Amino acid sequence: MEAKRKMTLNQGSAPHDLDELILVTRSDEETRELGRAIGEAVDAPLVIALHGDLGAGKTTLTQGIAAGLGVTDRVTSPTFTLVSEHPGRDGIRLLHVDSYRLGDSSQAAQREARTFGMEEILEQAEAPALGPGPAVTVVVIEWAERLADLLPPDHLAIHLEHLPDEPENRLLRLLARGSRSRALLRRVAQAWTPRRAEPL
Repeated sequence: MEAKRKMTLNQGSAPHDLDELILVTRSDEETRELGRAIGEAVDAPLVIALHGDLGAGKTTLTQGIAAGLGVTDRVTSPTFTLVSEHPGRDGIRLLHVDSYRLGDSSQAAQREARTFGMEEILEQAEAPALGPGPAVTVVVIEWAERLADLLPPDHLAIHLEHLPDEPENRLLRLLARGSRSRALLRRVAQAWTPRRAEPL
């Protein structure tokens, strides 16, 4: 089995192929800044799957991603509408999905997601659009573990959690699940300023 290419932020320059990036943000604003770095690094359609408990910072991170994509709308979690759409820079479109209220189990959540076209939404983030319309679609999914079986093979998974003794600090693990997300992760690692993260 191929060894995972992994780095923490204090390890220096990113390798050519990077599978995992681990870092800590120290405030909501730093979490948004990290999201902005992710959004600014996007240059192709992508699914970003967010995992974490209530209050872990999923919506905060999404707000930063939206800012990096050039979204000027107010971004909040679409808990009741399930999906919200936001136009961004250069023909980029952000689709923000919240699966928290879908079903009582992962299987039920996936069944409900199919009824409002979740599979079609995810397909739009797998290839550039042809003809008129957004050139690039980025789908950010909160509570993505509930839709695990629907996620495309190539996506960026981000796990967020509070550090036990430091409630303002968040540990983030960014995991690339394919060549496109791996290229994005490398650009994020190169762009993110080391002084913004706690050494691990």
